[in-house]
Amino acid sequence: MAIRLSGMTSGLDTDSIVKAMVSSYTTRKEKYQKAQTKLEWTQDAWKSLNTKVYSLYSNISNLRFSTAYNLKKTSVSDTTKATVKAGSGAPSGTQSLKIKQMAKAGYMTGAEIKADSEKTTLAQLGYTGGDAKLEVKMGDETKSITLSASSTMNDVVKELRNAGLDANYDSSYKRFYISSKKTGVANDFTITGSNIDGASALYSLGIAYGGEKTTTGTYTSNPYDEYAALHGASDDETKANIEAAVTSYNNLTTDAAKMNAQSKNLMNAVNYGYSYATLQGIYEKLDANKAGDSDKLKLLEKLGSSRDGALISKNGDSYDTYTKTTLTDTAGHTLYKYIDSDNNSHYIAAVNDTDKDTTSYYDVTESTRTAYTDADGKELEAAPKVVDDTTLTVGDKTYKKDETDGKYYLQKEDGTADKTDSITVSQKTEYTIAADAVNKTGIESASAAYDTIIKSMGEKTKSSYDEALASVQAFEASKDEVLGSDDEYSVASLTKAIQNAYAAGKDKDGGGKKAVEQLLAGNGKETDGFVNKANDLEKKAEAKTKKAADSNIVKELASKQKDSAEYTQALNDLLDRVNTAYTLQNKALFNSQVKKVVGQDSEIELNGVKYTGDSNSYSINGLTIEALAETGDSAISITTSTDTQGVYDKVKDFLTEYNNIINEMTKLYNADSAGSYEPLTDDEKDQMSDKEIEKWETKIKDSLLRRDSTLGSVMTAMQTAMMSSVEIGGKKYSLSSFGISTLGFLNAAENEQNAYHIDGDEDDANTSGKTDKLMAAINDDPDTVMQFMQQLSTNLYSAIGDKMKSTDLSSAFTIYNDKQMKTEYTNYTKTIKEWEKKISDREDYYYNKFTQMESAMTKLNSTQSSISSYFS
Repeated sequence: MAIRLSGMTSGLDTDSIVKAMVSSYTTRKEKYQKAQTKLEWTQDAWKSLNTKVYSLYSNISNLRFSTAYNLKKTSVSDTTKATVKAGSGAPSGTQSLKIKQMAKAGYMTGAEIKADSEKTTLAQLGYTGGDAKLEVKMGDETKSITLSASSTMNDVVKELRNAGLDANYDSSYKRFYISSKKTGVANDFTITGSNIDGASALYSLGIAYGGEKTTTGTYTSNPYDEYAALHGASDDETKANIEAAVTSYNNLTTDAAKMNAQSKNLMNAVNYGYSYATLQGIYEKLDANKAGDSDKLKLLEKLGSSRDGALISKNGDSYDTYTKTTLTDTAGHTLYKYIDSDNNSHYIAAVNDTDKDTTSYYDVTESTRTAYTDADGKELEAAPKVVDDTTLTVGDKTYKKDETDGKYYLQKEDGTADKTDSITVSQKTEYTIAADAVNKTGIESASAAYDTIIKSMGEKTKSSYDEALASVQAFEASKDEVLGSDDEYSVASLTKAIQNAYAAGKDKDGGGKKAVEQLLAGNGKETDGFVNKANDLEKKAEAKTKKAADSNIVKELASKQKDSAEYTQALNDLLDRVNTAYTLQNKALFNSQVKKVVGQDSEIELNGVKYTGDSNSYSINGLTIEALAETGDSAISITTSTDTQGVYDKVKDFLTEYNNIINEMTKLYNADSAGSYEPLTDDEKDQMSDKEIEKWETKIKDSLLRRDSTLGSVMTAMQTAMMSSVEIGGKKYSLSSFGISTLGFLNAAENEQNAYHIDGDEDDANTSGKTDKLMAAINDDPDTVMQFMQQLSTNLYSAIGDKMKSTDLSSAFTIYNDKQMKTEYTNYTKTIKEWEKKISDREDYYYNKFTQMESAMTKLNSTQSSISSYFS
């Protein structure tokens, strides 16, 4: 940069002069800065609008499915006994509920002891032992506690809480109060001593519980009896008893797991059987209209989510599937791959004709050649000369093979390898459309083919098809983790039995559907019915599980690999526990005053079926039941019905969100022109107040999307989708069929002519006085309203989705050309920097000239001064 002297000799305002001389450059720079600022504001406007459109798009995604409208409301005849909420899957009607038993948490009230405060120690209570080892057992979890003579009541409370219990010592009543944190049998607790001192400490604390004291002086629930029962005459005999208990436990749990798996499969097979029969009926109906459609549909079903990007082609009586690959032919056309029955791969190339909007498909030939690439991964234009297996030459350069990585490196004059210059030799597979290749006919998009078949179904058939297909695919895809495939109740066996029944009964009276129903019902023998079998197996599994719980003390040992170090250690630990328990069985003292409420599971009967759980909450067939009190043998009723107000509100909320967005779009599109307003420069802002600047910029920002073609296109797509009609049961419906319409240009407020209003909506002053046709339709025929809203939502979802697809100019889920704008913004930044450089260069040039002038004038003044001195 030139030295910038500002008129020191000449007295000129050099800065102002230079600024004026480069003003044309500055004006050009400011032009681009203003354009960039305006672009940035436009990006912000689009981002804000896009966020709202994407939110609408996401929200209406769920509205495409019936579950969004299957809203239920429920009432209970006695709300002091239970509260009930109904989900979308809850059946309408009245059901009977009995609450036989409430879930309870385990609770212990300790005996009165002589601890005057929380700081009283065990020693002060008369405890004289050493380390007192205690065990707190809750369900399958056991935690150890160690106390000493110096431990205070506060210490005991802290240790019990750390072990997972709620505990408190009340010095007023001189008792411990202890409870489990959760209800249910599995969450109940026991506190025992794991040595003599531990049992003694519990007695001193007044929490040594052994049940009720009998007339003989024994206790009904001695906590050490369970372990002591495994004690033998010697350690070897005790170990034998323990291992026998492990074997029994394993057998019981294995049998229970098998029966539970069988029961589960049988229950799932019932739904599968009905769904399978329904699906086959739909296939047969398709073939009755057009032979072969069912085979095509079955293939498309197998493709599932991979239909997108896949092609299918008729091949005799079957279809071939071509999946999209990342490969291209030598001309850059995308390749699709088909694998035949011999596991051979075949490829076709997709050639797009953009002018005609068509795609042709050609077989390609596969060939392999040797490719040579340089260190940057670029293929050499000309192949090197192969001297021998280890040497290549390119002109006068020699490359030698390095056996460690297989690359050929340039040889330097000193004989070493230049690791920066290398050649890699590889085999490159190429695909080329044969010269005589003929356009393959009969190829179609898998997703388009699937949509065509689905659209050929009626709305009710399509709904049945979707549900049946989902059920069939879920069951057939499920895996048996316990049962072998040859088990008569495995997924494979039950699937085969149902399919065989359908096939065998297909040509008989009632058809395959009746044959499946008979199989599920037991073919006339009630006990052979799938549901009865499942219930019987579940009861047997429950009995075995309860029996296994009787030997639950060996559960941890049973989980170890026999003969492993872990098993041996666990066995020895259990041996010590059994021996200690045997000793404590007779020596431990119990507090007769301690009271224990045993943890209890809840039990209810819904429509005569018993359910149990460790809490008072149940979720059954769409109902969420919260038991509050026992009903005994009396029943209370639960009445469930369609929540018409909920459905109405769902439609209203959807329209409200749509209206908010379409109104904003309309306002942005119809905004007033900003005229000659442009973003302000810093100098211009300095001459204005903050309020004036804000007003100026708002004028511009409000007009940024005025008459924007992209915005207009999105609005049109959304409006078209909302105005579309839907055919249900042979009759066409639109929003106006349900009293939903716009107010029109003459009656609507400014920029709200595209918003929809519901006749009779009490919150809408424009239409509140009209007859509420929507609520009437929901009450009279909710299925039609739901089907209409599903299809309307689907139409709008698709319309917005099409506008949000990724292109070369825009990202996915974006309605505007964000990629293009980002590129333009970057280009502006680059251009502005270039003009700043030009301005700086010109300023340097002019300042340099002025500096030379100042220097010359300084010399001139010096010379004149010198001459003058001669005449003084």
